[in-house]
Formats: sequence, structure tokens, C-alpha cells
Amino acid sequence: MAILDAVIPHLVHLVARAADDDTNDGDRPGNKSPEQFASQGRYNYAPSFAAAVIFLILFSAVLAANVVQFIWHRAWFWWVMIFAVSLEFVGYLTRAMSIKDLDSRGLFIIQTVVILVAPAVMAAACYMAFGRIVLWVVPPRFQTARHLWVPARRITPVFVGSDVFSFFVQVIGGAMVAAANTAASANRGKDVVLIGLALQLAAFGFFVVASLRLNVLLRRGMRDVALPKERNWELFLTAVNVANVLILIRTILRFVEFALGATNYLIDHEWFFYAFDSAPMLLVAVLFVVIHPGHYLPYLGIRRREQQFSRNADAGPFANLAKGRMNVQLT
Repeated sequence: MAILDAVIPHLVHLVARAADDDTNDGDRPGNKSPEQFASQGRYNYAPSFAAAVIFLILFSAVLAANVVQFIWHRAWFWWVMIFAVSLEFVGYLTRAMSIKDLDSRGLFIIQTVVILVAPAVMAAACYMAFGRIVLWVVPPRFQTARHLWVPARRITPVFVGSDVFSFFVQVIGGAMVAAANTAASANRGKDVVLIGLALQLAAFGFFVVASLRLNVLLRRGMRDVALPKERNWELFLTAVNVANVLILIRTILRFVEFALGATNYLIDHEWFFYAFDSAPMLLVAVLFVVIHPGHYLPYLGIRRREQQFSRNADAGPFANLAKGRMNVQLT
């Protein structure tokens, strides 16, 4: 909840500041002509109201499904995903409103910032889910940095901590870009966004590799070792890895988009935004509705109870793979 408590006041401040700026009609971003501003506003293209409404409806449906499952399964730790989908909902709601009111800088700022940072919150949900899978499936003596690259008890705080930091860097940069009236100020904001995206890429890229590696290790060892079977944790781990890849692809492409400068093909064409940001994040949200942690994890409270996770004996696929191709040393 700390993220929510910190972000909402910041966004309120942005809206208040933007409302004051909206009274100045003489400032047009990028020195646009009155005709261009009338059709594009602060966007780099003539935005589609229909596309914004379609994704608004889709994310609202996914949000409703998430809330129902959240209550039904009492999956309290999964509030992070609900927050992420809520951000997407708010983002496309304000985007639709912004398209209908192209003069409003406040609406443009909110939709820019919220849609930009929502995937970082989805990544945090993946970190938390992965950490709980590890604590449940991996034997205690193998839950170390030597075997997992990050100690099991530190997976959530380490990765979520880095995610929160990159989140706020992107919030600041996104607000600077959205509020910019000149190419120079827009470029300064893009540089800040690039830093935030680079931080997210570094941490999330490492996490994706570690998660995929664990998936390979566990699958190779399952033939010889009895792992918990009362819940299909394998399917949920696969879902986490698929979500990781989708978020990683989106983050790489958004990084490239901002790295190419104030005007480039990617940022000047709306289809790229919907194809490589909106669609992948919708897929992630839908994926976790279909494969919800409530069906696959034994404990769903906010506080982790590690003794309830690691019920399997102090042996596992890691021990059996010590002499395998992964060359994992466990002695």
C-alpha cells in the first residue's frame, strides 16, 4: 500500500499544476500549428478515441474479474496486481477523456504517466508470486544466493525495491515529457524516463533469467524427485515466466522508443503504442485471471509463512542435478 499512498498525492499534485497551466492557451507543444493542435493536441499523432475506449472496456472487465477472484480466494497478497490493472484502467479512462478534450494538459499528463508505470507494478506482482513459489517448492537448504542467485527471503524485497525506485523515476520523467512545451524540455524528460526504464530493464532482465533457470532446474529434476503435487505449481510458474517475457519485451521496446529521440517512427505512430504496450499488458492481466494464484499457491496472505511453503523434504531437484548439465554445485 506504500506505493499507492505515495503515488496518489503525486498525481494529484500533477493535475493541480496542470490545471493552472491549462489556462495558458498560447503554449503548444513542439510549436504545433493551431490546425495540428486541434487534431492532435499534445500527442504526436491524431489519437484514436475508439481504440482508447476498447482497451478501457477490456481492462475494466479484467479488473472486475481480478476483484472477484481476490475476494473469492482471499488472495490478499495479490492486491499488487489489482493495483496494476487499476492503473491501466485509469490510464485508458483518462486517455479517452484526453482525446475528447485535447486542450487539457492535466488529462494528458495523467494518462501518459499512469500507462507508462503500470507495467512496473505488474512486474512487482510477478516478483512476489515467484518468491512464494520458491519458498514452497525449493527445499530450505537450497534457498540461498548460491543456488538461486538471490536468497529466497530476499527475492521480494530486493526486486520490488528496485522496481519501486524505477517506478518513481519513470513517474517523474513521464510527467516532464507530458508537461513539456519545447523539444528541449521533452528531451530532458525522455532522458529521465530512459534512466528509469534502464533500471527496470537491468533488474527485471536478471529476474527473468533467474526465473527461467529455476523453471529448467525444477523440470529436469521432477523425474527423480517428489515435489509438491497437490497444486499445479508448474503451470503457475510457467504463467509467471510468460508474463515476465511479455513485460520484458514491452519494456525493451519502450526503452528504444524513448532512446530514439523526441520524434521517431515509433513515437509518431499510435499503432506501436497499442501493439507493444497496451496489448502485452492486457495479455499479462488476462493470463493471471485464467491462471490465478488462488488455484496454485497454498497460502495467499500478505505475510509470508515460510514454514507452510517448504513442506517437502530437505532434498530436491537441485541435489539430483548437481552432476547434470547445469553444473550446479551444492556441496
